[in-house]
Amino acid sequence: MSMSLRVRAFRALAGWVAGRTPARRLALARWLAPVAAVLAAKRRRVARTNLRLCFPDMPEREREALLGRMLVANVKGLLDACAAWYADELRVEELYEVEGLEHLRGAVAQGRGVVILGAHFHGSELHMRAIRQLAGIPVSPIVRAFRDAGVDGEINARRRQRLGGTIARSDLHAFCATVHRGEAAVYTPDVNVRVRNVFAPFFGVAASTLDAMPVLLRRAGGTIVPTWTRPLPDGRYALVFEPPLPDFPGRDGVAAAARYNAWVEARVRRAPEAYDWGVKRFKTRPAGEADLYARRL
Repeated sequence: MSMSLRVRAFRALAGWVAGRTPARRLALARWLAPVAAVLAAKRRRVARTNLRLCFPDMPEREREALLGRMLVANVKGLLDACAAWYADELRVEELYEVEGLEHLRGAVAQGRGVVILGAHFHGSELHMRAIRQLAGIPVSPIVRAFRDAGVDGEINARRRQRLGGTIARSDLHAFCATVHRGEAAVYTPDVNVRVRNVFAPFFGVAASTLDAMPVLLRRAGGTIVPTWTRPLPDGRYALVFEPPLPDFPGRDGVAAAARYNAWVEARVRRAPEAYDWGVKRFKTRPAGEADLYARRL
């Protein structure tokens, strides 16, 4: 299939999904989840390992049920991304219960730019478009390229149209410049890093986390607004804005990493299925520790 044909097919399918209600997209996600479990078997194995590491006292049957709910939430998030990219109009009040909006609007009113401090919860593409509407300023996420160049170009064009901009994963200058312009940049550092890292606990497991968080956030300036989401039973989301963390990020990279991981953990515990467990968060290990994702015989 040629690139142009793939892009046209993607537009048609995503446009159809974008026209469904949140409840219909949730029903579709439940129907597609068994298929996704087969197609994404590797991610499911990683998620199962992460849940075992992070919830060691949870009975295996409960962890498997949680894994199933997470898979549905993951598929639902992908379907919601279609609405983020292709819906002509987004009625936030029909998609979200918003909590703490005063914290977001208070940060915007300061005119210093905003850092949306978050984590990898499902549905982020839709959440960012909702934040753009609620904030009234451009919102730029840090993005990585899709494997298909045509689809990558299509999605990033839609992101720029709907959000106002994007930031390449390695372009720290663009991240800081976005905030300096009085706009919002989305920052989700809950990822495994191999360099400039420290080990900070996440669910009691040492997680390799960026040690330069204080340097980057001080350089960017702006007001930090911690933000997270959780799914609701009817297919909508709760979108929560919190006041800035006191004295965060500070100047100590180890302390900042520990505080951030603790903040993420506390929110994930409230809705574990909402979090993306399908990535190797604990891939990099302290010296002498074994690979936690090695296949067991």
